[in-house]
Amino acid sequence: MADLLARRALVAVCGLALMPAAYGQEKPPDPEKKPDDTVQRRVVGSIVFPPRNAQARHTSARGLLTPEVRDITKKALRYVRSSQQADGSWGDREYPKSSRTTALSCMALMARGDLPRVGRAGKTLDKGIAFLLSCEKDNGLLVAQDTHKYGPMYDHVWATLVLLQAYGNCPWYADMRAKISRALQAILRSQKADGGWRYSVSPLGRSCVPVTADVMTTLRLGRFSGFAVPEAAISRAEAFILRCGKPKRPEDVGTFSYRESGERGIPSVTAAGVVALFSRGRYNHEYVRPSTDAIEYAYRRAHLDDFNISVQFREFHHGCYYVSQVMYIAGDKYWIPWYKKFAAALKQTQAEDGSFRDRRGNKVSPTAISALILQAPLGYMPQYLR
Repeated sequence: MADLLARRALVAVCGLALMPAAYGQEKPPDPEKKPDDTVQRRVVGSIVFPPRNAQARHTSARGLLTPEVRDITKKALRYVRSSQQADGSWGDREYPKSSRTTALSCMALMARGDLPRVGRAGKTLDKGIAFLLSCEKDNGLLVAQDTHKYGPMYDHVWATLVLLQAYGNCPWYADMRAKISRALQAILRSQKADGGWRYSVSPLGRSCVPVTADVMTTLRLGRFSGFAVPEAAISRAEAFILRCGKPKRPEDVGTFSYRESGERGIPSVTAAGVVALFSRGRYNHEYVRPSTDAIEYAYRRAHLDDFNISVQFREFHHGCYYVSQVMYIAGDKYWIPWYKKFAAALKQTQAEDGSFRDRRGNKVSPTAISALILQAPLGYMPQYLR
């Protein structure tokens, strides 16, 4: 009997401990504290991103997202939303209906904190995700009507990455996990003999650093989300990246080659190599610091007009996707000056309709990438973690 009474007393005490405080005991709201919706929780895959301190995200966003930057971003996002086609896809001048362009557009909208059926762009995102899921082919590839002229790997990898970012927030798509699993298997089947990937989905041929970096980022998120990714495949990819980063001459230090024996010194290619190392957690690898310094120097010394005319900065918007990740992860010493210069370059080139244009006349993809990078300080995207 005594034991029974003791147990009941313990339950009562625990119950009182779990009960909310009485209204009169609540701490009165601080009249000086204004609500701030800059940051909100979000799920990527099966986990909550990002794990870093929320206050740091607030500080970063407030310092860089000036009214001018917010206006540039707002116009760019409006253009992206208005460019969606009736079937949920996005396209560009070169690729009128593309899973790659659709994936980039979805990422730009998700970077604001919106999710499928949640937020200002919730319906737009849901249609985009539904389109990507509908693109699945019998071999697991997620490709639409129009693919990159050299092969569909870019399209497939970016589409897979976006589905992984949406996975966990779309329970109404019962087949999403199965389609992501088949998409990852298609990537793994396409790994080339040298350990990397390139445009084609065949294991034949030679790999390149940018596509391999995108694949490694996607496979990393796949692992985080509970999908099976063999360590052997990732190790082979890392070995390929390290061979491309190995200096053959003193002047090669701080650079990566596009392929094992290809051109060196392009900042965006070097950034892609560093991003690939980051996907493996190699933040302190001997190649990282000199490469980061070389990238920072190239962008710091460049005039804003150079970004449009210099061969060194060809594929400016796509290249900045990799560069921005390196600068962000390297810390505020690198990130803040680079971000401000990037925003200044965008201000100079943004069209009246809010779009940006690349050298081949495409508008949706460069606008989506630009909006994605501009919103990096908000901390919603798994590419931007420290």
